[in-house]
Amino acid sequence: MHSAATKTQMQLRRCWVCGSARTTPWKARTIARALRPEDFRITDSNYGATLALRRCLDCDFIFAEDEEVCALTALYEQLTDPEYEKSQDTRALQMRWLISAARHLRPEARSLLDIGAASGMLVAEARRQGLDAIGVEPSRPLVELARSQNAVEVLPGIFPHPQLVGRRFDLIFLVDVIEHVSNPLGLLRHCAQALNARGVVVVITPDVGSITARVAGKRWWHFRLAHVGYFSRRSLAAIIGAAGLVVLKRFRAKWFFRVYYLAERLAQYLPLARLNRLAPRFRPLAWLYQRVLPVNLHDSTVLILGREGSSPGEQR
Repeated sequence: MHSAATKTQMQLRRCWVCGSARTTPWKARTIARALRPEDFRITDSNYGATLALRRCLDCDFIFAEDEEVCALTALYEQLTDPEYEKSQDTRALQMRWLISAARHLRPEARSLLDIGAASGMLVAEARRQGLDAIGVEPSRPLVELARSQNAVEVLPGIFPHPQLVGRRFDLIFLVDVIEHVSNPLGLLRHCAQALNARGVVVVITPDVGSITARVAGKRWWHFRLAHVGYFSRRSLAAIIGAAGLVVLKRFRAKWFFRVYYLAERLAQYLPLARLNRLAPRFRPLAWLYQRVLPVNLHDSTVLILGREGSSPGEQR
């Protein structure tokens, strides 16, 4: 007879994408303490830190096996991220770029749902473009920020959400979300069910099989405690098919950051710490550090997905 703890561990070791029991240890846990809400900050720069990770031998998905994955929502509910609040202006540029890409494929779109909406920047940008937009976010402090700072409605909680039962959307966004959840297949299936006939799901997630990830190795910047699932092209194909979706368009993601934000994070890999300390004292350097740059490291994938039988055409 297996104990309850043993059964839980066996379940945790099954692949979250294909259900296979053929999984193997891939990366050891790097922290000796329990997870804390601050470990999930969007601006976290503790690169290389992860829970214990396993790899599925059948679909190539890499996922966390530690029992803390069962309590992710409770941790996210308490999340605050002051640095994220400071960088909203540049992050909003990415939201604008993403919405434009989705609307180029579906110009008739009128409604939008953002899952994992954080402080509601994508929802706010969608409303500026005339869309009927709403978000869902587990962090209660970020939900309040969406209301107070961005004047948009973001529902506290996770998707599927009781206040959205029966609603259908033309555009559903999962921006850097599926790597944070312990049931990514269930989430994608719920998204597929919530689409209008020609609706699309826009997914962004790190690509653990990218050349950039392989070069960076175990110090890759997407190896973070908040990320509990890592997709390659193969495991993405598996989960998309299992969710009843098809790829309409695929391309690499880009972000927009101020130079100082990038320099602070690059200091983990390059000798920039002294230069970063000096930058505020020298006007030309201080000016440079405030410039905004588009960044595409070719290690995150954007997927625009439709239901099986969908076509990528743009006709209304």
